Amino acid sequence: MLVFFGMSSCNFQDGKKIPSLKESYRKTDKLPFGSFVAYKGFQSEFSDYWINVEQKPFDETWHQLREDSATGYSLYFLIAKDLVLSQDEVNAMMEYVKAGNDLFISADFIDNKLLDAVYCTIDRTGEIVSEVNGKMHDTRVSMFYGNDFNSPKYGYYYFPFLNYFSGYDTSYTRVLGVNEKNLPNYIVLFAGKGRLYLHIAPRIFSNYFLLTNDNYKYFEYVTAYLRFEPQYVYWDEYYKNFSSPRNRNSSADNDDFSTLKVIQKNPSLLWAFCLALIGILLYILFSLKRKQRIIQTIKPNTNSTVVFAETVGRLYLQQKNNRNISLKMITYFYEYLRKKYFINTTIINKEFIASVSGKSGVSLLETEQLFGLITNIQEQENVTDEELIELNQKIENFKKQKTNGRKSL
Repeated sequence: MLVFFGMSSCNFQDGKKIPSLKESYRKTDKLPFGSFVAYKGFQSEFSDYWINVEQKPFDETWHQLREDSATGYSLYFLIAKDLVLSQDEVNAMMEYVKAGNDLFISADFIDNKLLDAVYCTIDRTGEIVSEVNGKMHDTRVSMFYGNDFNSPKYGYYYFPFLNYFSGYDTSYTRVLGVNEKNLPNYIVLFAGKGRLYLHIAPRIFSNYFLLTNDNYKYFEYVTAYLRFEPQYVYWDEYYKNFSSPRNRNSSADNDDFSTLKVIQKNPSLLWAFCLALIGILLYILFSLKRKQRIIQTIKPNTNSTVVFAETVGRLYLQQKNNRNISLKMITYFYEYLRKKYFINTTIINKEFIASVSGKSGVSLLETEQLFGLITNIQEQENVTDEELIELNQKIENFKKQKTNGRKSL
């Protein structure tokens, strides 16, 4: 259904313009679901009458007709997609019928206030489910002759006619037509001196239906049950206007034509609306959860040089190769001297030691002891743990004294 109506809203398919599928049922509307053909057929059925086109609420119309109802009966013909009424309009309709007049109503949704007044209910579940699921097929309707379900069937390709009446009192109600399930969708109720015709499939009055094959005959059968000698004939155009200012500005007690009001009045629509809202909310929640970005933990900066040195040191300590460790310490110490004091470390003699002591600010005695230890370790095959620790301490003390000596300057 979403694809179908999506195409209709864009009005294009394969480069061809698709006409609007809005169910207006206006007498001048030549689109698929207008009632131009039905109105012309209605004029033909009542060719000897002046057809009054009504553009006002029924209670106002009945106020004008009340005085004329004593001299003869009139016929009021109403087709609409959704018929939402105020209590005053319902009361006027019932008074109109009981006074001896005929009222014909065909609507997909008929206000519950009117149905309660005639003790009748409508089941719309099947048709709503079919439209929600987008299920279209060749659907048919037929008239009902006594108990004969084999009367001619008239159909077209669109959403099926599944609405039907139930709960009516058979003592004053007669079935006139059935849907494709052989359930009543066209009935007449006798109230007072008049008749109330209720039809629950307004699409049969659309241009599309009536121009399909010989479906115009079904329209003739529907109107054949109407009495053909009314004093006045009325065709309604007011209730096709869903956004009427009068109904739009009315209070909640007056039941306007708003979409929410129609949904609230029909349990099936209300359930479908609630389920749709719940589905949308669940989709949004799961979608947000699925798209939430993962916030990565930012690790603090580490001194990679220190970590590397510690790792290498642990490696050598595990191997217990003290001489290798001491020689690398000496190599790094010589590199330190070359970079800091620009001293050539190729030849180690008294002049070299005196130069190191002078540039670093470390006493000559401590400098001689440090290089003496370095010479002994370089000449030994094995280095004890004590000698390795002593070498590390003397090198560290040398660097510290150098630093302190510079601060004192």
